[in-house]
Amino acid sequence: LKAEEESAEQQLSAEDEKRTLMSKNFGSDGAVTAPRAENGELVVRRREIHSGRAMSVSTVEWSVAEKTAKPTSALEGYMWEKETQVDRLRERISLALLLSQTKMAMVDPAKPKPRDWIGPVKQAAGDDGNFVIIPECKRMEPVSGSLRKRYDLPKIVKELTAAGAPAISVNSDGVLFGGTMEDITIARDASNAAAVAESFNAGDDGDGVVAPPVLASDLLLYPYQLYKLRLAGADAVTLVVGALESKDMLYLTKIASTIQLQVVASVTSEVQIEMLSKLGAGSIVALVVSNRELESFDFDNSGEQALSLLRSEALASFREKHGDVPVLVEGRVGIVEADGGDSVAYIQALKDAGAFGAIVGGGMAMVNEEDVAESIVNWSL
Repeated sequence: LKAEEESAEQQLSAEDEKRTLMSKNFGSDGAVTAPRAENGELVVRRREIHSGRAMSVSTVEWSVAEKTAKPTSALEGYMWEKETQVDRLRERISLALLLSQTKMAMVDPAKPKPRDWIGPVKQAAGDDGNFVIIPECKRMEPVSGSLRKRYDLPKIVKELTAAGAPAISVNSDGVLFGGTMEDITIARDASNAAAVAESFNAGDDGDGVVAPPVLASDLLLYPYQLYKLRLAGADAVTLVVGALESKDMLYLTKIASTIQLQVVASVTSEVQIEMLSKLGAGSIVALVVSNRELESFDFDNSGEQALSLLRSEALASFREKHGDVPVLVEGRVGIVEADGGDSVAYIQALKDAGAFGAIVGGGMAMVNEEDVAESIVNWSL
């Protein structure tokens, strides 16, 4: 048993080293900062491997894929790797075939249908307007490495379901976070089984029980990925606004709506919030203001980035148009401390600034198994 544990730790260490090295190689060497547009946004190049021409579209510059090319930011490198990943998937299953499979699944009563993700989140706030905690399951962070010694997803989801999580986020990215699309299916099945078990324990027959719906967290650039996640059993998906042009946001939200997936938009700047003003009502069900720094993919450990966005004029304008869309916070929640207090003080500051709730990944991973339910309650101010 000891030998098995040592072998598992060695594999985990090797995986950590691989991911952290990859994220470091994505960015600049420190001597040169990543290029930015006049509005302060990162300039990212999307590689078009099927064409020999280069063109510029707003702050996104298209160019021929070259082996000698080096990404200028972690976001750019992440996007390049994700494009390569999607190309490999297309080689196995064409877009036409995947679309056909999705359409068949949508009419097959035996196949799982997307559930309402935002409904239970809103209900969890209650009449008192409690701060809603949405746990996130992910294997690792690209900068800091693995979040747990053993990532037992079914067990984690079972714990979160038993603790009363209204919804769950699952990171399915395999480039930087060590996830897989199969994790979505695993999480959905595990939450369903746990919810039924909880119902039986309470003396009910398990009929009509509602399990926490699943949000798929990934870097989504193509409709192909949406179809894959739909088939995997996702109920909602996250779109990273900093990686998309306005036209891409419009297109992907329309595709998601067509296949009954709810959309959560994640932003790291006021410019990105302003981009969302072009979306129609109902295009997104929640907005996430993140403490993630896209240039390095590390976090703002002070937590001030999210607080600044919550207090910004851009968010005030967003609320005027999309007043019923909850605003969540992501990144170091449950870890960041504020005003000389503990992590709860920072959560209180977020709530006071207008946050509806938070998606908590790293902070939840630091909680002992027996304290999960208590932590969710303590953070639900």
